[in-house]
Order: sequence, then C-alpha cells, then structure tokens
Amino acid sequence: MTDKGVEVIGVSGDAVSNQTLFKKTHNLNFTLLSDESGDVAKKFGVPVSKGGTFPFKDADGNTVELKRGVTIQRWTFVIGKDGKILYQAKGDIANDPKLVLQAIEKTPK
Repeated sequence: MTDKGVEVIGVSGDAVSNQTLFKKTHNLNFTLLSDESGDVAKKFGVPVSKGGTFPFKDADGNTVELKRGVTIQRWTFVIGKDGKILYQAKGDIANDPKLVLQAIEKTPK
C-alpha cells in the first residue's frame, strides 16, 4: 500500500516466533507486532480474552502447537499521520480492504 502512502501493521497476542511462522505460511508482506499482554489492544478499546494453546498448520503442512499470551479480537484502524483515528471497525475480512481504501482516499493529503 506504499503507493497510497500508508503502512499496514498487524498486532496480535501471539509471540514473535508464532508471528514469524504465520507470516511465512500466509506469505504476508506487512509488519506484525506482538502484544502478548494485550496492553496495546486495551489502549485502543479492543476486547482481549485469555490466551492458550492452539494447533496451527505451517507452510509444509505440518501441524504444530502454538501458545498465545492473549486472544485479541480482530479490529481495523486507520490512523492519520497526525495520530488521529480516521476509521475503526470490528474486523470484517470480506469488506475491510474496501472500507480501509475508502477511509484512506478521504484523508486530506
């Protein structure tokens, strides 16, 4: 999205090692940040629940057990260069790209 002048960042309650595996498996091209305590999510008002262990299938098809510090609900935020939130919504995987692009296009240059 650099052509739009924005940077995409994902935040989850997973450890960095989990995120590295997830990023490789799903061929993601953006930064993932670890919030194992849920402190960042809470500051944005995003609901946080307990973590736990869960199975994950890696890029080679192997199932591994991953441990998550906390589980953070999926939310999307667009934050302007001035630090103000321009858009926020509970994550909607099907519509997020369209809604985020609309928010970005409304942002004053």
